Amino acid sequence: MTTNNNITYKLSKSLHGHSKDVRSVCVLSDGRIVTGSRDHSIRVWDPLNNYSNIELHGHSHFVGTVVSLPPSLLLAERALASGGNDKVICVWEKSAFPRDSPNNNNNNNNNNNNNNNNNNNNNNNNNNNNSNKKSNEGGAPSLMLLGHNDSVSTLGVTNDGLIISGSWDKTIKVWENGECLTTLSGHEASIWSVIGLQNGNIVSASADKTIKIWEQNGKGHYSVIKTLKKHKDCVRGLAVIPDLGFASCSNDGTVFIWTSDGELVQELSGHSSFVYAVINIPNFGFASVGEDRTLRIWRDGENVQTLTHPSGVWDLAYSPNGDIVTGCADGVGYVWTKNEKRFATQEEVQQYQDNLAAQTIMSDNVGDIKMNELQDATEALVVDGTKDGELKVVKNGKVAEAHQWSASESKWIKIGEVVDANAASRNSSKGVLNGREYDYIFDVDVGDGVMYKIGYDLTENPYTVAQDFILKNDLGQEFLDQVAQFIIKNSGQDTMTFEATPNQGDPLTGSSRYIPGSSNNNNNNNNYSSPSDSFTVPSRYIPGGSNNNNNNNNNNNNSSNNRDLNVKPTSLIPQATYTLFEQANSESLLVKALEFNQQLSSNPDTKSVSLDEDEQEVSLLKGVLATLKETSRYHSSSFSDNQYKVIFKMLTWPADKVYTILDVIRVMVLHPGASKTFESMVIENRASSKYNLIVILFKLVQESTIMNNQMLTLKIFANMFRHEPLRTLLTQRLFSNPQILDSIKSTYQKLTPNSNKSYSTALSTFLLNVSVYSQYNQINTEIVSKYVECMSLVITTESDPDLIMRCVCGLGTILMTYKDYKPSSPICTAIKNSISKVNFGDKFTDSVNLLSKLL
Repeated sequence: MTTNNNITYKLSKSLHGHSKDVRSVCVLSDGRIVTGSRDHSIRVWDPLNNYSNIELHGHSHFVGTVVSLPPSLLLAERALASGGNDKVICVWEKSAFPRDSPNNNNNNNNNNNNNNNNNNNNNNNNNNNNSNKKSNEGGAPSLMLLGHNDSVSTLGVTNDGLIISGSWDKTIKVWENGECLTTLSGHEASIWSVIGLQNGNIVSASADKTIKIWEQNGKGHYSVIKTLKKHKDCVRGLAVIPDLGFASCSNDGTVFIWTSDGELVQELSGHSSFVYAVINIPNFGFASVGEDRTLRIWRDGENVQTLTHPSGVWDLAYSPNGDIVTGCADGVGYVWTKNEKRFATQEEVQQYQDNLAAQTIMSDNVGDIKMNELQDATEALVVDGTKDGELKVVKNGKVAEAHQWSASESKWIKIGEVVDANAASRNSSKGVLNGREYDYIFDVDVGDGVMYKIGYDLTENPYTVAQDFILKNDLGQEFLDQVAQFIIKNSGQDTMTFEATPNQGDPLTGSSRYIPGSSNNNNNNNNYSSPSDSFTVPSRYIPGGSNNNNNNNNNNNNSSNNRDLNVKPTSLIPQATYTLFEQANSESLLVKALEFNQQLSSNPDTKSVSLDEDEQEVSLLKGVLATLKETSRYHSSSFSDNQYKVIFKMLTWPADKVYTILDVIRVMVLHPGASKTFESMVIENRASSKYNLIVILFKLVQESTIMNNQMLTLKIFANMFRHEPLRTLLTQRLFSNPQILDSIKSTYQKLTPNSNKSYSTALSTFLLNVSVYSQYNQINTEIVSKYVECMSLVITTESDPDLIMRCVCGLGTILMTYKDYKPSSPICTAIKNSISKVNFGDKFTDSVNLLSKLL
């Protein structure tokens, strides 16, 4: 390999395969490239095999971070860790993505008998662009680290090989052999980057605009020795600089260079927007990427090269061979090299430049423009630029174009057409996003430090647009109102009234009426795979572990030998995280509760169970709802004894009114403090139902004839899976009282098929969560059979594809876990017949096919 510091970076390869943003990249010690994407997948690309790639599925939400790992005592072949918005960290061994010998994928080079075979493999750009070809499916993760309460946004490695993780839950965790050694708290906002320094210390960067240096005080013990506050906005990335310290980058557009003690030694300025990531280039300088679509190369404090991309650049990584890999919002990874033998073909370069030229650039990114003052392109572009990356806006007919000087190619490269930002604001009818024209195109920041674009037409309901937007971008349902209100305000429709729950409200009474659990109907929209919590106990899960060998008493006549046990998981099967009903319509709920309370208070027969104003019980209820609304403070908020008394008092309300407090409890069990208190009350009141929530709920399941109560009870059960020890307590009681499931099943069978989607959704979600629990906790085969029969009943009764998919995923998860168990032949036949008649869509095809194989 030849490299020359005087040769600038040029395009080597475009890695096509992901369907959404490439959010994270890293390079393994063997030179293979890893990309993590918002499409929930990871791809491992092999430069020595014509960039063939293996696709890995271990996350049920988008993959936000990947990191190369050295081997460990527990996993001798450990190579990679990934983290995502499912709050799970997956650790992968090389066996999950085995490497073929170089010749296996280069058959067109087999006739080359010279000594340059290896060079031909490296210089694969002379062949077809095989990075576009279909990938092979890889294996499962060897370890899953569970403990963070929000998205895992960053991963790093200590100097002795321990995994460091940072999360939107504001904490940093250090892991050894699958166990969490310590949790570091101190930042006031999301953690965006973590690294381990050579001296054993840890450095963290946060959305609170600070960098913290954590000194190691013995194994697993760290304390903050310095907090750095030089950046003026969120600190997005960190990089180790051997023998010096580290680099940082920020939304303020700067890159800072620090010593390991936290002394600022250099500031690099040049980016025009957020800087998302930075790396050290050994013996040369640094590289950084950001929202301004550029990869910038820095040397001796100067920006010596600027490489513009078709979209914003999320991440970058340095390869042992000297190449740089970037991951972009257009779903493509790009490889840049200084090695002439790995330069892309002229055809590939031209295709890339055509893609650049097709982009639209707002004038506020290049300065104010006046068409009559711009030079004509034929005159302006004949004059060479003065430095690499120099930007020039020229007139080409009636269009303003942005061109950038490429010193390596000694020419101007068009990077897009310039649109007057002010004019676009005044007359937004010409806004185009993803090929469609909109009245408005907005930049939306939902608070996670990431800018999203959303198109809106004045004829549309802002809530419908907001709902589609958050589903498309894998955002939580809690953003619905925030995004909708943003659209309403910025489109000048503040005085107008819109239906806040389009296509979700009561078609007879309107959406303003309080409907129990209605705020969660959004969970019906493909959200069965959207995780809302990571497991806290156990903190370690080894797929295929001891929980697979417990089913020797299989009482079915069908042998597992009749099905293919060498199947590979999909992005949905097995499910790794619990699905929850999180949203609460507190205002409408309170109005309905107060209405019912007034009715009870005015009736002498029920006055005793109404809330007593003299005892401030109404105020106590309002306090409960206010606390539940502040989800960001769950870690520090709590409920008083008197508030719990109000909750249990309302549980004695008449059957036609008790659903209001059931809906409160549905959200309340998601609160960690409340979950623990409810569990303690169950333990303390085993023989009494007065303060034993599980006994009360079980009684409702067996006796209530009101479907709202039945539906909300199932949603409470589903949400109880979020926290230990309430999760274990619930499942113990459920599994030891099989008549509860019999009652649930009986209630469902009495319904007219497809007549009550809310109840069916609650039931299928509850069953799905039981299946997720079964992966981590051994369940008797007889109990497994009962839950499988219930899932089968839902699959063969319902017609809604999204609802059926919850049970498809749940059943697939159980069959992947309990490989010696198989349902009876009639059940298998009925399920296969039912799913063959449903149009699930392409995104679910692999999971449906997997279930068929497992049956």
